[in-house]
Amino acid sequence: MCSVFDVNDDAGIERFLEDYGVHNPQRMLFGRRRRPTQQVSIVTARHGRPEVENAIWHLYLERDGENWKPHRKYWSINSNWQKLDKRPEYHNSRCLVPATAWVESLHGKNPVEFSYGQPFFFCGLYKTWGDILSCSIITISAHPKTRKYHEKSLPMIAPADKHFVEQWLKGGHDTALFEPYLQLHIEYAGQPLAVQPLVRATSTEYAGDRVILG
Repeated sequence: MCSVFDVNDDAGIERFLEDYGVHNPQRMLFGRRRRPTQQVSIVTARHGRPEVENAIWHLYLERDGENWKPHRKYWSINSNWQKLDKRPEYHNSRCLVPATAWVESLHGKNPVEFSYGQPFFFCGLYKTWGDILSCSIITISAHPKTRKYHEKSLPMIAPADKHFVEQWLKGGHDTALFEPYLQLHIEYAGQPLAVQPLVRATSTEYAGDRVILG
């Protein structure tokens, strides 16, 4: 379960977005330790081209007077890969979530930060609520090398592949292209995943050395 992530503005996000032809990078919301129900930046192609938009990180919302807020009965910051084919958003409303790191823990203890040393995209889903967008991050099963840090899952990372990104944002019911990426892998753009212990899940203070999961 991915419940905290970073979008570090010192890590070349704007250049990363430019490489993928993403418009409106000036809309990006930066910050470390982004949390559920906050506004986060996503990439959609709902207007015909990939562009940065901002969304509430909680897929299901409910009315709160004239506004929308995270639904109290449906905790929906993540979407499990095993249920994707039953989700209309998987076919019609796929998005990408720019990030530079994420945080996991084991039964709520011993939090760690995962990173690749470069920006990447989480694969996600989005919904529209009038003028408001909401989103979730797709999770896959934990990799054998990451289970000691978080036994349940890993976020789905988009490969560093422009064709994949284009097809992911395009929408459509033919999702066979994505099946290999629902399997377990922890490398990104030829780089191994790194992990580093934290003092607390929401802290930026480290409690140990960085380890490469090669």
